[in-house]
Amino acid sequence: MDPFYNRYPASAAFRGILILLPLLCLGAPLHAEVADPYAAWDGGLTKPAIHPFAPIAPFQADYRFGWEGIGAGGATVRVTADKPGRRNIVVRGGPNALIRKLWAYQALYAGEAGANGEAPSWFQLTETQSKNALISVADFKPGSVFFCHRLLTEKKPWELTELTGVMDLFAAMLFVRSQPLHDGDKLRMAVFPDENPYLVDLRVVGRETLTIQGKKIPAIQFSLRIQTIETHGAHKGRVAPDHKFHSGRVWMSDDAERLPLRAEVDIFIGRVFAEIEHCHGEEIPSF
Repeated sequence: MDPFYNRYPASAAFRGILILLPLLCLGAPLHAEVADPYAAWDGGLTKPAIHPFAPIAPFQADYRFGWEGIGAGGATVRVTADKPGRRNIVVRGGPNALIRKLWAYQALYAGEAGANGEAPSWFQLTETQSKNALISVADFKPGSVFFCHRLLTEKKPWELTELTGVMDLFAAMLFVRSQPLHDGDKLRMAVFPDENPYLVDLRVVGRETLTIQGKKIPAIQFSLRIQTIETHGAHKGRVAPDHKFHSGRVWMSDDAERLPLRAEVDIFIGRVFAEIEHCHGEEIPSF
């Protein structure tokens, strides 16, 4: 059980936002004699693109976020290319100064993945609140994830989950932008954001123009559906609607960069959103 997530409803909103940002911004074969518990849906996971879209160029961007249309904080996202064929991400964020007086929460997310979302990849998410810190660390291989999710003061063993096509949030974002993304295209991924996997379905709704910070930007719009995946017990392989994360919408720039622009997710305490404010760096022109 996640003590932050269940004791503090606001933590759920910020975790939802952390899920949004990387989305903004396949599996190992089973032995023939072993039944596939995920057979009802894993055959429908989206395959890597035959001719992937050009990998994302390094950039740094500032995002604002909140819930129910009210701004509540922000985050800085930095994507770099430290190794050939790889991309790294660092996200730092938390509530604004007013909310921080009541709720001293900060989050730091770091990770690495293939330029088009390929495994192996890894991430570390550190959430601090007052004197407590919650740490989620995961290492991905094709078809599995080795992870630990604990309070800083706890000692917990690492766990292994074998799951076809599983990827982290950053890899999922890179994988999505590598696809052709024609209107009506459907994408399905197994995504592991912190301690439990989700089956994420995206559909390319179409193209539209967003107005952000007074500027018009052509965008690709996606619809988003999130379901939980059971990986242990008698119902292993079953998917079900998540009681906290429901549906959502995501927008990505419809240009050579395919930058994450805006995302909205409907969760149990309302609608949370993240939207780009500034993008800077030598490689990417400012909006």
